[in-house]
Amino acid sequence: MMRSLFSAVSGLKCHQQRMDVIGNNIANVNTPGFKKSRVNFQDMLYQTIQGASRPVTGGRGGVNPMQIGPGVSVGSIDVIMEGTSMQDTGKNTDLGINGDGFFILNDGGRDYYTRVGCFGFDEEGNLISMLNGMHVRGWMPEDPDHLNNIKINLNDSENAKATENMIFAGNLNSEVATGDTIVLSYFVHDSKGQEYTVPVTLEKSAVNEWTWTVGSITCPEGVTLTAPASGTGTINFNTNGTYDTVTSDAITFAPVGSDPLNITLDFTKLTQYGAAFNAAIESQDGYTSGTLESYAIDQSGTIEGVFSNGVSRTLGQIALSQFSNPAGLFKEGNSLYSVSSNSGAPNINSAGSSGFGTLKPGSLEMSNVDLSSEFTDMIITQRGFQANSRVITTSDEMLQELVNLKR
Repeated sequence: MMRSLFSAVSGLKCHQQRMDVIGNNIANVNTPGFKKSRVNFQDMLYQTIQGASRPVTGGRGGVNPMQIGPGVSVGSIDVIMEGTSMQDTGKNTDLGINGDGFFILNDGGRDYYTRVGCFGFDEEGNLISMLNGMHVRGWMPEDPDHLNNIKINLNDSENAKATENMIFAGNLNSEVATGDTIVLSYFVHDSKGQEYTVPVTLEKSAVNEWTWTVGSITCPEGVTLTAPASGTGTINFNTNGTYDTVTSDAITFAPVGSDPLNITLDFTKLTQYGAAFNAAIESQDGYTSGTLESYAIDQSGTIEGVFSNGVSRTLGQIALSQFSNPAGLFKEGNSLYSVSSNSGAPNINSAGSSGFGTLKPGSLEMSNVDLSSEFTDMIITQRGFQANSRVITTSDEMLQELVNLKR
């Protein structure tokens, strides 16, 4: 009877611990990125009353061992790392992970890991977790080979870039007479970002042959050229109307007070078919200076800055870490995990790499707690606790009967 009392007490303790875990799960049903836990029971080391015996040839059969168990113990408390759905937040720095991986946070001394991408920028441009102020780790353009705290200059600017290439595209009508011309104009930029209008005259000089010549360049107010712009060449087409070769493809001119420009012309997209003119200068690669207007984070964690001059530039990339046994991570509270002796070493890479999940900007991962399962487990746990308490009550009554025998 005493043995049954201790068995029932172990049952009460274990079921109480299971209820503690269930209560914690339910409490965190709306905690972003929370991973639920479960309790697994195991029976304890048995007391052997009588050992087993083998069958005797021609005699009696074998006898099974007789053992009495002393109760139950908690075998494990497992963290269930399965993914769950995302909740849209509308905030572009909130990030959810679709698949495996953890964000890496740093408190200035050590790294922590989390599934909660509730991020934002502080006044110094540091990308931080809004839950605890820790720095988000990743790669910066100036040091792409080492992990760093991600920091963005919110007042960043993009320097002006002089035009180096111009691209022509479209059709030159093959049916026009020799000597017919078309003038195409486009803007270019010098090293200061100043804008010039460059006219290019295309003249049909022979069958399947056009001559290009740069015209008089229009300069910004107060700017002059050291000499007129130079540049001319002959464009040759194949008999089927496609581009063949060009004898010269460069325009040069030198503004006073700025670096000389040497612009390469690309005619490879031009054709000469028996159709109407639609040739044009398609693009050029120079631009003025600009300031950072906005930024966006894509599925790989790349932070792309958009500047007022239309230029986009990578400002940083968020890193993810993966573990061979993520359930073995040590829970630190505050939605943080740390490496344990059974989690494996962190494997760091970018989102979308082999084995890593992708990021979903503007969303947060929800808790994976299923209330219906938790309530069912709560009922089962309650009944288990209740049944063990009945064992204690019954054992007590039996002991009372034994005491009453003396009366």
